[in-house]
Amino acid sequence: MTTAIPEPDSAAGLSGVLSAHGRLRQRLATDDPIESSTQIRFPLGGGQPDPDSFPMRRLAGSARRVLESDPGALLYGAGQGYLPLREAVCRKTGRLEDLALDPDQVLITNGAAQALGLLANALIDLGDTVLIDEVSWGAGFFKGFGADLRPVRWDECGPLPQDIEDACRGRRVKAFYTIPTFQNPLGVTASVDRRRQVLELADRHGFLIAEDDAYYELRFAGERVPSLFELAGGNRVVRTGTFSKILGAGTRLGWAMADRETTALLAAHKYDLGASPFTSRIVADFMQRHMFAHIRRLQGVYCSKRDALLSVLESELADLPVIWSRPEGGFFCWLQLPSGCSGVEVERAVAERGVDVWAGSWFRSDGRDDSCLRIAFSFATLDQIREGAEIFCRELRRLI
Repeated sequence: MTTAIPEPDSAAGLSGVLSAHGRLRQRLATDDPIESSTQIRFPLGGGQPDPDSFPMRRLAGSARRVLESDPGALLYGAGQGYLPLREAVCRKTGRLEDLALDPDQVLITNGAAQALGLLANALIDLGDTVLIDEVSWGAGFFKGFGADLRPVRWDECGPLPQDIEDACRGRRVKAFYTIPTFQNPLGVTASVDRRRQVLELADRHGFLIAEDDAYYELRFAGERVPSLFELAGGNRVVRTGTFSKILGAGTRLGWAMADRETTALLAAHKYDLGASPFTSRIVADFMQRHMFAHIRRLQGVYCSKRDALLSVLESELADLPVIWSRPEGGFFCWLQLPSGCSGVEVERAVAERGVDVWAGSWFRSDGRDDSCLRIAFSFATLDQIREGAEIFCRELRRLI
Protein backbone atom coordinates (compact mmCIF):
# COMPACT_ATOMS: atom_id res chain seq x y z
CA MET A 1 0.00 0.00 0.00
CA THR A 2 1.28 3.47 -0.94
CA THR A 3 1.21 6.09 1.78
CA ALA A 4 0.62 9.65 0.61
CA ILE A 5 3.00 12.21 2.03
CA PRO A 6 1.03 15.27 3.13
CA GLU A 7 2.04 18.73 1.98
CA PRO A 8 3.57 20.64 4.92
CA ASP A 9 1.70 23.69 6.11
CA SER A 10 3.53 26.99 6.30
CA ALA A 11 4.16 26.65 10.03
CA ALA A 12 5.74 23.20 9.72
CA GLY A 13 7.42 23.65 6.32
CA LEU A 14 10.53 25.53 5.33
CA SER A 15 8.85 28.94 5.38
CA GLY A 16 8.48 28.62 9.13
CA VAL A 17 12.24 28.49 9.68
CA LEU A 18 13.55 30.86 7.01
CA SER A 19 16.23 33.38 7.89
CA ALA A 20 15.64 37.09 7.33
CA HIS A 21 17.54 36.75 4.06
CA GLY A 22 15.45 33.72 3.09
CA ARG A 23 12.18 35.55 3.80
CA LEU A 24 13.33 38.44 1.65
CA ARG A 25 14.15 36.09 -1.22
CA GLN A 26 10.76 34.41 -0.80
CA ARG A 27 8.98 37.74 -1.28
CA LEU A 28 11.05 38.64 -4.35
CA ALA A 29 10.31 35.26 -5.94
CA THR A 30 6.67 36.25 -6.40
CA ASP A 31 7.54 38.80 -9.11
CA ASP A 32 6.59 37.30 -12.49
CA PRO A 33 7.25 38.70 -15.96
CA ILE A 34 4.43 39.92 -18.14
CA GLU A 35 2.70 37.06 -19.94
CA SER A 36 1.19 37.26 -23.40
CA SER A 37 -1.50 35.16 -25.04
CA THR A 38 0.56 35.31 -28.25
CA GLN A 39 3.63 33.17 -28.87
CA ILE A 40 6.78 35.26 -29.08
CA ARG A 41 8.22 35.13 -32.60
CA PHE A 42 10.64 38.03 -32.34
CA PRO A 43 12.88 37.63 -29.24
CA LEU A 44 14.15 41.18 -28.67
CA GLY A 45 13.79 41.06 -24.88
CA GLY A 46 16.24 38.80 -23.08
CA GLY A 47 20.00 39.35 -23.22
CA GLN A 48 21.00 35.91 -24.46
CA PRO A 49 24.02 35.58 -26.78
CA ASP A 50 23.56 34.48 -30.39
CA PRO A 51 23.41 30.65 -30.37
CA ASP A 52 24.71 30.52 -33.94
CA SER A 53 27.90 32.18 -32.69
CA PHE A 54 28.78 29.37 -30.28
CA PRO A 55 32.05 27.69 -31.40
CA MET A 56 30.65 24.18 -31.06
CA ARG A 57 33.20 22.32 -33.19
CA ARG A 58 36.19 23.94 -31.53
CA LEU A 59 34.76 23.47 -28.05
CA ALA A 60 34.18 19.81 -28.90
CA GLY A 61 37.83 19.55 -29.90
CA SER A 62 38.89 21.12 -26.62
CA ALA A 63 36.66 18.72 -24.67
CA ARG A 64 38.14 15.73 -26.50
CA ARG A 65 41.70 16.83 -25.77
CA VAL A 66 40.89 17.35 -22.09
CA LEU A 67 39.26 13.93 -21.72
CA GLU A 68 42.10 12.19 -23.53
CA SER A 69 44.94 13.85 -21.63
CA ASP A 70 43.81 15.04 -18.19
CA PRO A 71 42.09 12.65 -15.74
CA GLY A 72 42.12 15.44 -13.15
CA ALA A 73 39.35 17.11 -15.13
CA LEU A 74 36.80 14.88 -13.40
CA LEU A 75 38.10 15.41 -9.86
CA TYR A 76 37.32 18.20 -7.42
CA GLY A 77 39.06 21.47 -8.18
CA ALA A 78 40.84 24.25 -6.34
CA GLY A 79 38.71 26.82 -4.54
CA GLN A 80 40.21 29.76 -6.44
CA GLY A 81 39.78 28.00 -9.76
CA TYR A 82 41.85 26.08 -12.30
CA LEU A 83 45.24 27.81 -12.49
CA PRO A 84 45.69 27.60 -16.30
CA LEU A 85 42.27 29.22 -16.73
CA ARG A 86 43.20 32.03 -14.33
CA GLU A 87 46.41 32.47 -16.31
CA ALA A 88 44.39 32.56 -19.55
CA VAL A 89 42.13 35.29 -18.12
CA CYS A 90 45.27 37.27 -17.25
CA ARG A 91 46.61 36.86 -20.81
CA LYS A 92 43.28 37.92 -22.32
CA THR A 93 43.14 40.97 -20.09
CA GLY A 94 46.74 41.88 -20.88
CA ARG A 95 46.21 41.63 -24.61
CA LEU A 96 42.88 43.45 -24.81
CA GLU A 97 43.65 46.08 -22.18
CA ASP A 98 47.40 46.29 -21.72
CA LEU A 99 46.85 45.43 -18.05
CA ALA A 100 49.29 43.18 -16.17
CA LEU A 101 47.59 40.78 -13.75
CA ASP A 102 48.80 38.00 -11.49
CA PRO A 103 46.70 34.77 -11.40
CA ASP A 104 46.37 35.24 -7.63
CA GLN A 105 44.25 38.32 -8.40
CA VAL A 106 41.71 36.21 -10.33
CA LEU A 107 38.95 34.04 -8.87
CA ILE A 108 37.06 31.67 -11.19
CA THR A 109 33.35 31.49 -10.37
CA ASN A 110 30.18 29.80 -11.56
CA GLY A 111 29.25 32.73 -13.77
CA ALA A 112 29.66 36.41 -12.98
CA ALA A 113 26.50 36.26 -10.87
CA GLN A 114 28.28 34.05 -8.34
CA ALA A 115 31.15 36.53 -8.18
CA LEU A 116 28.69 39.32 -7.38
CA GLY A 117 26.92 37.08 -4.89
CA LEU A 118 30.18 36.35 -3.09
CA LEU A 119 30.89 40.05 -2.90
CA ALA A 120 27.40 40.79 -1.59
CA ASN A 121 27.70 38.05 1.05
CA ALA A 122 31.05 39.42 2.17
CA LEU A 123 29.90 43.07 2.34
CA ILE A 124 26.19 43.50 2.84
CA ASP A 125 24.14 43.24 6.01
CA LEU A 126 20.40 43.85 5.84
CA GLY A 127 19.83 47.57 5.42
CA ASP A 128 23.34 48.48 4.26
CA THR A 129 23.48 51.24 1.66
CA VAL A 130 24.57 50.26 -1.84
CA LEU A 131 24.66 52.67 -4.78
CA ILE A 132 23.46 51.33 -8.10
CA ASP A 133 22.95 52.66 -11.61
CA GLU A 134 19.42 54.10 -11.71
CA VAL A 135 18.41 51.52 -14.30
CA SER A 136 20.40 48.32 -14.02
CA TRP A 137 20.33 44.56 -14.46
CA GLY A 138 21.55 44.34 -10.85
CA ALA A 139 18.57 46.12 -9.28
CA GLY A 140 16.76 42.92 -8.36
CA PHE A 141 19.99 41.10 -7.59
CA PHE A 142 21.15 43.41 -4.81
CA LYS A 143 17.64 43.93 -3.49
CA GLY A 144 17.69 40.19 -2.82
CA PHE A 145 20.56 40.69 -0.37
CA GLY A 146 18.59 43.22 1.65
CA ALA A 147 20.57 46.25 0.56
CA ASP A 148 19.18 49.77 0.82
CA LEU A 149 19.61 50.70 -2.84
CA ARG A 150 20.32 54.32 -3.76
CA PRO A 151 20.00 54.97 -7.51
CA VAL A 152 22.61 56.98 -9.40
CA ARG A 153 21.39 58.61 -12.59
CA TRP A 154 23.34 58.50 -15.84
CA ASP A 155 23.80 60.99 -18.65
CA GLU A 156 25.60 60.36 -21.95
CA CYS A 157 28.96 60.42 -20.09
CA GLY A 158 28.12 57.97 -17.31
CA PRO A 159 27.08 58.09 -13.63
CA LEU A 160 26.34 61.56 -12.27
CA PRO A 161 28.91 62.49 -9.58
CA GLN A 162 26.44 64.76 -7.79
CA ASP A 163 24.07 61.83 -7.25
CA ILE A 164 26.92 59.91 -5.64
CA GLU A 165 27.80 62.88 -3.43
CA ASP A 166 24.18 63.28 -2.37
CA ALA A 167 23.79 59.57 -1.57
CA CYS A 168 26.94 59.60 0.60
CA ARG A 169 25.80 62.60 2.63
CA GLY A 170 24.85 61.51 6.15
CA ARG A 171 25.23 57.77 5.59
CA ARG A 172 27.91 55.16 5.15
CA VAL A 173 27.87 53.67 1.66
CA LYS A 174 29.29 50.16 1.38
CA ALA A 175 29.60 49.85 -2.40
CA PHE A 176 28.65 51.19 -5.81
CA TYR A 177 27.56 48.51 -8.27
CA THR A 178 27.90 49.79 -11.82
CA ILE A 179 28.10 48.52 -15.40
CA PRO A 180 30.30 51.22 -16.93
CA THR A 181 30.87 49.64 -20.35
CA PHE A 182 27.88 49.03 -22.66
CA GLN A 183 25.64 49.45 -19.66
CA ASN A 184 22.72 47.05 -19.29
CA PRO A 185 20.11 48.27 -20.20
CA LEU A 186 21.28 51.68 -21.47
CA GLY A 187 23.92 50.51 -23.95
CA VAL A 188 25.97 53.59 -22.97
CA THR A 189 29.67 53.60 -22.00
CA ALA A 190 31.00 55.89 -19.27
CA SER A 191 33.75 58.28 -20.38
CA VAL A 192 37.28 58.18 -18.99
CA ASP A 193 36.80 61.51 -17.20
CA ARG A 194 33.59 60.34 -15.55
CA ARG A 195 35.26 57.11 -14.46
CA ARG A 196 38.05 59.09 -12.81
CA GLN A 197 35.47 61.20 -10.97
CA VAL A 198 33.73 58.06 -9.69
CA LEU A 199 37.04 56.64 -8.46
CA GLU A 200 37.88 59.90 -6.68
CA LEU A 201 34.51 59.81 -4.91
CA ALA A 202 35.02 56.17 -3.90
CA ASP A 203 38.38 57.07 -2.39
CA ARG A 204 36.99 60.13 -0.60
CA HIS A 205 33.95 58.39 0.88
CA GLY A 206 35.52 54.97 1.42
CA PHE A 207 33.19 52.74 -0.58
CA LEU A 208 34.06 49.80 -2.82
CA ILE A 209 33.23 49.71 -6.52
CA ALA A 210 31.75 46.53 -7.97
CA GLU A 211 32.48 46.86 -11.70
CA ASP A 212 30.38 44.50 -13.82
CA ASP A 213 32.18 44.15 -17.16
CA ALA A 214 30.14 41.37 -18.76
CA TYR A 215 30.27 42.99 -22.21
CA TYR A 216 33.78 44.50 -22.24
CA GLU A 217 35.16 42.21 -24.97
CA LEU A 218 32.25 42.95 -27.31
CA ARG A 219 33.26 46.41 -28.54
CA PHE A 220 32.56 46.75 -32.26
CA ALA A 221 32.81 50.55 -32.69
CA GLY A 222 34.59 53.51 -31.11
CA GLU A 223 37.74 53.64 -29.01
CA ARG A 224 38.54 51.38 -26.07
CA VAL A 225 37.85 52.93 -22.67
CA PRO A 226 39.97 51.67 -19.74
CA SER A 227 38.08 49.85 -17.03
CA LEU A 228 37.63 51.31 -13.57
CA PHE A 229 39.84 48.47 -12.34
CA GLU A 230 42.61 49.50 -14.73
CA LEU A 231 42.35 53.20 -13.88
CA ALA A 232 42.42 52.43 -10.15
CA GLY A 233 45.38 50.08 -10.40
CA GLY A 234 43.19 47.37 -8.89
CA ASN A 235 42.59 49.32 -5.68
CA ARG A 236 39.08 49.62 -4.21
CA VAL A 237 37.56 47.94 -7.29
CA VAL A 238 36.28 44.39 -7.69
CA ARG A 239 35.74 43.69 -11.37
CA THR A 240 33.64 40.80 -12.62
CA GLY A 241 33.50 39.21 -16.06
CA THR A 242 31.97 36.20 -17.72
CA PHE A 243 32.28 33.65 -20.50
CA SER A 244 28.49 33.63 -20.87
CA LYS A 245 28.50 36.38 -23.50
CA ILE A 246 31.45 35.12 -25.55
CA LEU A 247 31.15 31.32 -25.29
CA GLY A 248 27.58 30.76 -24.08
CA ALA A 249 25.75 31.03 -20.79
CA GLY A 250 25.80 27.25 -20.38
CA THR A 251 29.52 27.30 -19.61
CA ARG A 252 28.59 28.80 -16.20
CA LEU A 253 32.03 30.29 -15.81
CA GLY A 254 32.96 33.80 -14.80
CA TRP A 255 35.65 35.55 -12.83
CA ALA A 256 36.39 38.27 -10.32
CA MET A 257 39.49 40.47 -10.37
CA ALA A 258 40.70 42.34 -7.30
CA ASP A 259 43.78 42.81 -5.16
CA ARG A 260 45.13 39.55 -3.73
CA GLU A 261 43.66 40.08 -0.26
CA THR A 262 40.15 40.71 -1.60
CA THR A 263 40.36 37.79 -4.02
CA ALA A 264 41.34 35.46 -1.17
CA LEU A 265 38.45 36.81 0.93
CA LEU A 266 35.95 36.14 -1.86
CA ALA A 267 37.37 32.64 -2.36
CA ALA A 268 36.82 31.95 1.35
CA HIS A 269 33.09 32.56 0.84
CA LYS A 270 32.78 29.82 -1.80
CA TYR A 271 31.22 26.52 -0.79
CA ASP A 272 31.26 24.71 -4.15
CA LEU A 273 34.78 23.17 -4.05
CA GLY A 274 35.72 25.23 -7.08
CA ALA A 275 34.06 26.06 -10.38
CA SER A 276 33.70 23.02 -12.68
CA PRO A 277 37.21 21.61 -13.24
CA PHE A 278 36.02 19.90 -16.44
CA THR A 279 34.49 22.99 -18.04
CA SER A 280 37.39 25.12 -16.80
CA ARG A 281 39.88 22.92 -18.63
CA ILE A 282 37.82 22.98 -21.82
CA VAL A 283 37.60 26.77 -21.77
CA ALA A 284 41.31 27.14 -20.93
CA ASP A 285 42.22 24.97 -23.92
CA PHE A 286 39.86 26.94 -26.17
CA MET A 287 41.26 30.27 -24.98
CA GLN A 288 44.82 29.19 -25.70
CA ARG A 289 43.97 28.20 -29.28
CA HIS A 290 41.05 30.30 -30.52
CA MET A 291 39.91 33.05 -28.15
CA PHE A 292 41.04 36.22 -29.90
CA ALA A 293 39.90 35.16 -33.37
CA HIS A 294 36.56 34.17 -31.82
CA ILE A 295 36.15 37.55 -30.11
CA ARG A 296 36.85 39.35 -33.40
CA ARG A 297 34.17 37.25 -35.08
CA LEU A 298 31.66 38.05 -32.33
CA GLN A 299 32.33 41.76 -32.70
CA GLY A 300 31.32 41.51 -36.36
CA VAL A 301 28.21 39.47 -35.58
CA TYR A 302 26.85 41.91 -33.01
CA CYS A 303 27.80 44.98 -35.04
CA SER A 304 25.66 43.69 -37.92
CA LYS A 305 22.75 43.06 -35.57
CA ARG A 306 23.05 46.49 -33.96
CA ASP A 307 23.10 48.10 -37.39
CA ALA A 308 20.00 46.17 -38.49
CA LEU A 309 18.05 47.40 -35.46
CA LEU A 310 19.18 51.02 -35.72
CA SER A 311 18.38 51.09 -39.43
CA VAL A 312 14.74 50.23 -38.73
CA LEU A 313 14.45 52.67 -35.82
CA GLU A 314 15.90 55.48 -37.91
CA SER A 315 13.61 54.84 -40.87
CA GLU A 316 10.41 54.27 -38.86
CA LEU A 317 10.69 56.59 -35.83
CA ALA A 318 12.69 59.59 -37.04
CA ASP A 319 9.61 61.85 -37.02
CA LEU A 320 8.48 60.81 -33.53
CA PRO A 321 9.68 62.21 -30.15
CA VAL A 322 11.57 59.00 -29.35
CA ILE A 323 15.26 58.90 -28.37
CA TRP A 324 17.42 55.79 -28.56
CA SER A 325 21.02 54.96 -27.70
CA ARG A 326 23.64 54.00 -30.30
CA PRO A 327 25.66 51.32 -28.48
CA GLU A 328 29.28 50.80 -29.53
CA GLY A 329 29.21 47.27 -28.16
CA GLY A 330 27.26 44.85 -26.00
CA PHE A 331 23.73 43.62 -26.54
CA PHE A 332 21.26 46.44 -25.84
CA CYS A 333 19.58 49.57 -27.15
CA TRP A 334 17.60 51.86 -24.80
CA LEU A 335 14.57 53.83 -25.95
CA GLN A 336 13.10 56.88 -24.22
CA LEU A 337 9.46 57.47 -25.20
CA PRO A 338 7.49 60.72 -24.80
CA SER A 339 6.61 61.64 -21.23
CA GLY A 340 3.41 59.93 -20.15
CA CYS A 341 3.85 56.97 -22.48
CA SER A 342 3.97 53.76 -20.41
CA GLY A 343 6.79 51.34 -21.12
CA VAL A 344 4.78 48.52 -19.54
CA GLU A 345 1.80 49.22 -21.80
CA VAL A 346 4.02 49.20 -24.88
CA GLU A 347 5.64 45.94 -23.75
CA ARG A 348 2.23 44.31 -23.37
CA ALA A 349 0.93 45.66 -26.67
CA VAL A 350 3.86 44.51 -28.80
CA ALA A 351 3.92 41.13 -27.03
CA GLU A 352 0.42 40.55 -28.42
CA ARG A 353 1.99 41.01 -31.86
CA GLY A 354 4.69 38.43 -31.11
CA VAL A 355 7.48 40.89 -30.26
CA ASP A 356 9.32 40.63 -26.95
CA VAL A 357 10.87 43.82 -25.53
CA TRP A 358 11.34 44.79 -21.89
CA ALA A 359 9.91 47.82 -20.16
CA GLY A 360 12.26 50.05 -18.20
CA SER A 361 10.47 49.17 -14.97
CA TRP A 362 12.23 45.79 -14.91
CA PHE A 363 15.54 47.59 -14.34
CA ARG A 364 14.49 49.99 -11.58
CA SER A 365 14.98 49.12 -7.92
CA ASP A 366 11.50 50.49 -7.12
CA GLY A 367 9.91 48.75 -10.12
CA ARG A 368 7.97 51.86 -11.12
CA ASP A 369 6.69 52.23 -14.65
CA ASP A 370 8.47 54.75 -16.83
CA SER A 371 8.59 55.84 -20.46
CA CYS A 372 11.51 53.61 -21.42
CA LEU A 373 12.16 50.27 -23.11
CA ARG A 374 15.12 47.98 -23.67
CA ILE A 375 15.57 46.19 -26.98
CA ALA A 376 18.12 43.37 -27.13
CA PHE A 377 19.65 42.67 -30.55
CA SER A 378 21.87 39.79 -29.45
CA PHE A 379 19.74 36.63 -29.66
CA ALA A 380 17.41 37.14 -32.64
CA THR A 381 18.47 36.51 -36.22
CA LEU A 382 18.95 39.45 -38.58
CA ASP A 383 15.60 38.72 -40.23
CA GLN A 384 13.87 38.53 -36.84
CA ILE A 385 15.45 41.83 -35.80
CA ARG A 386 14.29 43.61 -38.95
CA GLU A 387 10.76 42.24 -38.98
CA GLY A 388 10.29 42.42 -35.22
CA ALA A 389 11.57 46.00 -35.08
CA GLU A 390 9.21 47.03 -37.90
CA ILE A 391 6.22 45.55 -36.05
CA PHE A 392 7.38 47.22 -32.84
CA CYS A 393 7.68 50.61 -34.55
CA ARG A 394 4.23 50.37 -36.12
CA GLU A 395 2.66 49.46 -32.78
CA LEU A 396 4.59 52.19 -30.98
CA ARG A 397 3.43 54.77 -33.52
CA ARG A 398 -0.16 53.71 -32.87
CA LEU A 399 0.24 54.01 -29.09
CA ILE A 400 2.00 57.38 -29.15
